[in-house]
Amino acid sequence: MIKSFIFCFVCLVSFTCAGQQFNLCSDFPGGNIQVDKIKGDTVWIRPDLRDTEGDWFYWCFAVNNAKGKTLTFVFSKPNVLTSKGPATSLDGGNHWNWINPDNSWDSSFSYTFKSNSEVRFSMGMPYTQKHFQQFIGAYLKSEFVTIDTLATTKAGRSVERVIIKPKSGTVKYKVLITTRHHACEMMGNYEMEGIIVEILKDEWLKNNVEFCLIPFMDKDGVENGDQGKNRIPHDHNRDYTGVSIYSSVAALRDWVPAWSESKLVVTLDLHCPWIKAENNENIYVVGSPDEKIAVQQRLFCNILKSTNHGELKISEKSYFPYGKDWNSAEKATPGLTFGKWTAQLEGVKLPISIEFPYANNEGQTITQENARTFGIDLTKAIKKYLMQL
Repeated sequence: MIKSFIFCFVCLVSFTCAGQQFNLCSDFPGGNIQVDKIKGDTVWIRPDLRDTEGDWFYWCFAVNNAKGKTLTFVFSKPNVLTSKGPATSLDGGNHWNWINPDNSWDSSFSYTFKSNSEVRFSMGMPYTQKHFQQFIGAYLKSEFVTIDTLATTKAGRSVERVIIKPKSGTVKYKVLITTRHHACEMMGNYEMEGIIVEILKDEWLKNNVEFCLIPFMDKDGVENGDQGKNRIPHDHNRDYTGVSIYSSVAALRDWVPAWSESKLVVTLDLHCPWIKAENNENIYVVGSPDEKIAVQQRLFCNILKSTNHGELKISEKSYFPYGKDWNSAEKATPGLTFGKWTAQLEGVKLPISIEFPYANNEGQTITQENARTFGIDLTKAIKKYLMQL
């Protein structure tokens, strides 16, 4: 029995099962769910698509006050669970684990609550402003690191810009790294954490290369729990044509050309693909239609294979050539992407977008930690690429 109203953005839903009341909510950073109905110990739910054109799959909600009960959550649409099922967190979203990564998952899951404490559920492993603040705090005392504001969002949030550069001021190369052009694609932030850790461990990188890292291109979308992908009228990664409508993209386009000083050689945009199935469960570089750039991308993939010492392994699928499947002119979404925009900047030799799965990499279960470790492998590959120029 529902005890309060259900809103599109679920602040709090209380319901009674076997005489005991439970709470379900999504009123926290990254929260997203719509509740269709509740009957007994079964809850019918679906992602809140908000201003998304078409379909997408991101969702995240919390349940508390459910000790001793087994609830079943049924999705009223397909393709909302990864091949590893749902992820769960018992500490407010800091640490996430797949409920049962060896199970076969369709469109529902059940969970037995051991206490009345909050349990969060999600299709992935959400990463918000809170996570970034917890991570970056340990590095703000470094003389190599500065952090400021690239832009202020429509909702008044700060879009962080992290700069890591040599103390001497002598810079041989520059590298620009972004993620969360699509709000739901959280795995890029775990990779970025590994990238920052490795940069600050490596003497050559610290003393020769200036890095600019933008952890949240769509900060409002991340905090609001939006899909971000295919946002109406267009999403952040299709905002590099004409006059940008998003403050973060407009600011980046305005700032980067002067900052680059013709030393910007590598640009890296971190993404996640569709939720599962073919071409979506392996790590890969998106191939460019420009053959000169494609040559450099294939070279980088070969270098990455030599630095790929972490748990998550890339394979011969690590390069997704232009003209294949969605990566073609026929299936292209209108609007210039970050990668295509940076490819036009003076000095850029290697513009790359990497698609990193949410849960499964060719049979390997993805975790927060091995995603960070892959970021370390990526950084070593960037170093090796720069050193061979």
